[in-house]
Amino acid sequence: MQQKLTLVLGSKDRSSWSLRPWLFLRHHEVPFEEIVLPLGQPGSRTRILEYSPSGKVPCLLHGPLKIWESLAICEYAAETLALPQAWPLDPGARALARAMAAEMHAGFADLRRELPFDALRKPAPHTPGEQAAADIARVLALWREARSRHGQGGPWLFGRFGIADAMFAPVALRFHAYAVALEGPERQYVYNLLMHPAVQEWLDAAASERPQEPVAETPAERTAEFMVEPEPAAEARRYVDDPSETQESPLAETYRDLPRPAAMKSGEESLADLLAPRDPATRPAPAPVPVIESQAAEQVPVDLVKLRSFILPP
Repeated sequence: MQQKLTLVLGSKDRSSWSLRPWLFLRHHEVPFEEIVLPLGQPGSRTRILEYSPSGKVPCLLHGPLKIWESLAICEYAAETLALPQAWPLDPGARALARAMAAEMHAGFADLRRELPFDALRKPAPHTPGEQAAADIARVLALWREARSRHGQGGPWLFGRFGIADAMFAPVALRFHAYAVALEGPERQYVYNLLMHPAVQEWLDAAASERPQEPVAETPAERTAEFMVEPEPAAEARRYVDDPSETQESPLAETYRDLPRPAAMKSGEESLADLLAPRDPATRPAPAPVPVIESQAAEQVPVDLVKLRSFILPP
């Protein structure tokens, strides 16, 4: 492509809609520039209108074209850049993937309201209301159907990473942040999304947007699964999504068979030690995005800190 791509985003700690096309482009190693606009501040809408005719983010700029809405951006990028298997090749799987993405885009209002997106929220249990609980059950049922019927080719909803995975990525972060009970394929799927290098990169960028609230942990530590006490009702922090938001690539091969972390042996650091806050100055540099050449590779080199800090049952 001759003309550069520019993705206009909302604040990464709050904008779940912006995460979707950003993750899809990063997964496929598409080069693009970012314009990150703070949300919920005086003049935010005016600034967004400079780029997005809808007054909402995200918005993709490509030459004279302006494409808004997360789902439309992902489809435009897939078609324009010939990104492989943005939708499954099988007609039945493709129809299910499109239906799931559209349902995610238009529905689950109670889930969004009761479990607002906060990328840096410390995992803490939340008891959802009846309607939000129904939304959660519906999401889990969709994930299980996609994985059981069409997920044999890899760790994602339809085997290989596609638009449907990008659309559900913010929900996976919500489920982790609000300690939603998960098991089986749904638990493994949330783990895969949390450990995606691009998701870890997004979380690191989100932390840098809050200098007034320094976060000492690494992205992996912020997504580590551990037991926590419920937040006192008087101190619980709640955010509302900003109204302004509202053929396979080599990188996709990298995440085909994500390894599970090994059980901790005697004498190794305790989970509490691994999760203890660290001085930001001592934080390790982000590991380079791993790439493998063959689908037959049994191990994908990943950052050991990330693997050891996310504990799953053997």
